[in-house]
Amino acid sequence: MVTAPDGSLAARGQIAPTGETAVVDRVETAPGHRRKGLGGVVVRTLQNAAVRQGAGTGVLAGTPAGRGLYEALGWEVVALPSSAKYGPPVSARA
Repeated sequence: MVTAPDGSLAARGQIAPTGETAVVDRVETAPGHRRKGLGGVVVRTLQNAAVRQGAGTGVLAGTPAGRGLYEALGWEVVALPSSAKYGPPVSARA
């Protein structure tokens, strides 16, 4: 997490190394702090931490807005993300 001088959130992210693979999650930069390189700092920091823990491959599902950041850091798009939601059928809800 990167905080602004006033202590508020500037940027954040998390990573879960699972052996050889690490899953990047919830990378975000607050609107007032975008285009300052903080997203890159967060992702590089997460990548380095995962490599130190033995991961050789990183995976993530990014938004179109984040694609430029990830590609600039050497990530390769291998599939476009899709979204799905499951819930019980309306008839089963009471």
